[in-house]
Amino acid sequence: MNNPLALRRALDHGVRVVVAHCASTGSGIDTDRGPNGPEVENFALFSRLMDEPRYHGRLYGDISAVVETSRVGPLLAELLRRTDWHERLLNGSDYPLPGFVPEVSISRLVALKFIRAAQGKFLGELRHHDPLLFDFVLKRHLVADGASFAPAVFETARFFARDIAGRTGATSGR
Repeated sequence: MNNPLALRRALDHGVRVVVAHCASTGSGIDTDRGPNGPEVENFALFSRLMDEPRYHGRLYGDISAVVETSRVGPLLAELLRRTDWHERLLNGSDYPLPGFVPEVSISRLVALKFIRAAQGKFLGELRHHDPLLFDFVLKRHLVADGASFAPAVFETARFFARDIAGRTGATSGR
């Protein structure tokens, strides 16, 4: 099941769902247009679900792999610009991948202006010292059209906290 639209049933029953990597790869049938609907990029289907008010507080996206070379570009820029989603994005590391040089191209991030050259130099050194810290610092410094990830994206404990009624999560879909 890699089609984000397949999550509607769980979401409609109040289940909180975290979509791995914000569905940033692959494609799926646009079942909103029928069982034989066109094939659409999964990120576009994820975006549609994120924009549905009824799923606020239930649908979340994990940003762990969004800095990997295959995902850097318009998708990453969209995630940075969509500040209305930031309270529902959760940072993850996808460890150990950030430590593998081919997986995260600092030079590509600099070329696409997500980070400055001086930041890239520092991050290159940091990656060899501590890949998890590298991943965190990199994501905190990403910029697209002046937008960066809000601090809430990195404050994931709120997602796992228990509320007064004992349910998991600060949001319970009420």
